[in-house]
Formats: sequence, structure tokens, C-alpha cells
Amino acid sequence: MRRWASGWPEALKARAARYALERSLGPFLEERLRLEQLSLDLRGGTGTLRHLRLRAAAVDEVLAGAGAPLELREGCLGAVTVTVPWAALGSRACGLHVTGLRLALSPRECPGTPGTLSPPPRGPGPPGTPSPPP
Repeated sequence: MRRWASGWPEALKARAARYALERSLGPFLEERLRLEQLSLDLRGGTGTLRHLRLRAAAVDEVLAGAGAPLELREGCLGAVTVTVPWAALGSRACGLHVTGLRLALSPRECPGTPGTLSPPPRGPGPPGTPSPPP
């Protein structure tokens, strides 16, 4: 009985982490997270997710809301590792390391005009150049 109980806390931690990650990242992922995709070292302050396929429509909605001139057609991540410095949480930054990022992007069409690409963002140019007319 003792051998079974010794493995329970880590399994419980992994399931709790998966639940929290699914609540925040789930809308942006094609598939539910599997425990095999998740590796945790909570005491060391690291967690890694592997082999993630992005839900293009959900990510693209965020891009469109930010005014991005590109839309996401397809995307995946090889791995995302988060590092949290528990001992210095208020004074040191958390880290995020992404590997194997693949995105298929295309120009976004202007709203209401099929086949017309969105114009480049307007704003001041390099120093010394006049701003574009409104």
C-alpha cells in the first residue's frame, strides 16, 4: 500500500496542473491536454508542455482583435517551458521558452471587401518623414 501512496502526490499535482492549464489554454488548443504532454518539477519551478496543435480560429480571433494584418491558418508548438523562480518571485522574472514553433500565416482580407488585403498599419514613419494623410 505504501508504494501506491508514494506516487499519488505527483500524479495529483500533474492532474491539477493539467486542469489549470486546460482552463486557461484549452480554448487555443486543438486537443485536450494529455498527462504525457506535461512534465512538472514544481519544487524546481519548471513545467513543460510538448506537442501542442493550436486551434487556428481561436488564435486568429485574438490576432484580429489586436489589428494584426495576418491571419493564422495552422500552428503547432514543439515545446513550451515555463520557469518560475519561487524563491525570488517578486524580484526575478518568470521565463518562457518556446521551441519548434510553426505557424502558417496569410494576409488578412479587409472587412467587407472580399479579395482585398488589409492595408499596412497607419502611423508615423521613421524619424524625419511626414505622417501619412488621414
